[in-house]
Amino acid sequence: MDEKGCRLTLHHQQTVIAKKGNNRVHLENCTIVACANALGNSIHPMILFKGQRLKPTFGDGLPPGSRVAMSPKGSMTTSPFIEWLSHFSSFIQPPILLIFDGAASHLDLTIVDTAERLGIHLLCLPSNTTHELQPLDKSVCRAFEHHWDDELLRYWDKYPDKKMNKERFSVVFTPVWAKTMTIDNITHGFRATGIYPFDKNVIPEHAYAPSFPTRREQEGDEPESPRDNWDPDDFVPLSLLAKRLNNQATPVKENTFSQFLVTPDMKPAGKKNCEEKNPEL
Repeated sequence: MDEKGCRLTLHHQQTVIAKKGNNRVHLENCTIVACANALGNSIHPMILFKGQRLKPTFGDGLPPGSRVAMSPKGSMTTSPFIEWLSHFSSFIQPPILLIFDGAASHLDLTIVDTAERLGIHLLCLPSNTTHELQPLDKSVCRAFEHHWDDELLRYWDKYPDKKMNKERFSVVFTPVWAKTMTIDNITHGFRATGIYPFDKNVIPEHAYAPSFPTRREQEGDEPESPRDNWDPDDFVPLSLLAKRLNNQATPVKENTFSQFLVTPDMKPAGKKNCEEKNPEL
């Protein structure tokens, strides 16, 4: 199971055209909830539109069996996720395993109770790993953006005077969904993540490496030395940290501690001498 944010415009555009004087431009978004298994079979999608009032026309032209819901920001929250679980349960034979990411909207006791009642076993992927372990994110979602832009450009070419909105969303989405949710795309995602067929070596070694702190130079900035860029709170690999510590260590001079050493030919100072040398004792 995965969610895909979809803007009702081009996904890969370099510039945004707006009315002169507008400092902030709001683009309408929606969320597409998709789910498929390792054999390449998928269920009908669920579309989350931004708003509160659900019009019957929002579902016209969508793939048969699709569900439409509303949310305040057009993104997934706990309530729509519970509604999707009910939608999902109509396509399965429990018990069944559901793999999903650890978004905040998925982590709620009411979701666990609902899933348990429906015979759904939940498996949450570890944080910051979905780009390597989420099958739909690995293949299907990438293909979706490419097909969406192509289909939207065809729509604008055919209807240059009609703005893309919720009522016309299905005109572009339905053919894109058919091109994206193919058996080849879905099964490739499961193979690429090593989930099915199971292959623990499919994830490359560099994917486990820690991230290096980076800083993008902006025009007019003066070049800074590495010491100026160093932040003690940044995460640094142990090998690099050890190298830096060795370079910054101050060498110890010879005989630095000789005055504190007692050799066999030396007699320890008596109590009287200690008192004379250290009156405070």
